[in-house]
Amino acid sequence: MSFTVERAFDLLMQSREQGRFAHAYLITGDEGSGKRELSARLIRAVNALPENLATLDDLASGSVTVVRPEMKSRRIGIGAIRETERIVHLAVGAQTTKFVVVVEADRMGEQAENAFLKTLEEPPRGTVLLLLTANPEALLPTILSRCIRIPLQGLGSQRLPEASLTFLKAVGRHFAAKSTGLAGVFGLMGTYSDTLKEGKKHIETQHGDQLKIEKEHYARTTEGDWLKRREEYFQARVESDYLQLRQHLSDDLMTWFGDVLRQQKGVDRLDLPECAEATRTTSQLLTSEQVLEKIDAIETLRSHYQTNVNESLATEVAFIKIFG
Repeated sequence: MSFTVERAFDLLMQSREQGRFAHAYLITGDEGSGKRELSARLIRAVNALPENLATLDDLASGSVTVVRPEMKSRRIGIGAIRETERIVHLAVGAQTTKFVVVVEADRMGEQAENAFLKTLEEPPRGTVLLLLTANPEALLPTILSRCIRIPLQGLGSQRLPEASLTFLKAVGRHFAAKSTGLAGVFGLMGTYSDTLKEGKKHIETQHGDQLKIEKEHYARTTEGDWLKRREEYFQARVESDYLQLRQHLSDDLMTWFGDVLRQQKGVDRLDLPECAEATRTTSQLLTSEQVLEKIDAIETLRSHYQTNVNESLATEVAFIKIFG
């Protein structure tokens, strides 16, 4: 489930107060979701810094290292990572936590990522690493496995995207009609699959248009394998954005059932007020135990999506449990 910046900050501070503050966090989310804002706020709170140090650039100092892609190449090179490794081993005040913030961490090449693993595996005492990215799937699995992920909601999270709204309306109709049997399940699977297919088609068109623009602009001014690497980059972005779309759709389904529970408990605040009528109707048709079982099935599906399991088979099994 994704978080607002406010909620993510509260959870991180609670972890620190309870002695469970990790040494590495992967803060993910679409552009505009607040990854930099959360990082800056966390650094200020941990090191008791003034509010007027509002941005990461304001905070950059001997105790705060900010790593970004180089302007020309748009990559984070191995040289920048080695320099960062040198800096984090320099001494700072005893009461100060050192932070390394890697902005657009997915822009590290494989060499840079492998070099960064050394710091990630054995960070100096009192050092916290923050990796910010909209495309976590582009990072090496060894990087991902060593970070605690903090997924942030996008700017449009207060309003459901059209794709999710269409699917969740179908979910509401399914329960309102008291559908039983596989016919209803496979009908919802069809809606879900169509939503993902249309989303991927839109993603491919978006990135294809951008690649075309770059080819036309840079074809005569670049050398070597630059265009080939850009093609590979956009292919990776298509896959990454598709996985994010799928993740968002399952997040919204989880949130929908969360609202069903809130309706059962008489809670006024709903995360999806636009679906209030459907979640209220469903709350009267299911027991709390049944809702929790369905939430567990969604969580299992999301876990399966992180593995090499067959996507269609995992979805079918989960949908039977959730909607059958």
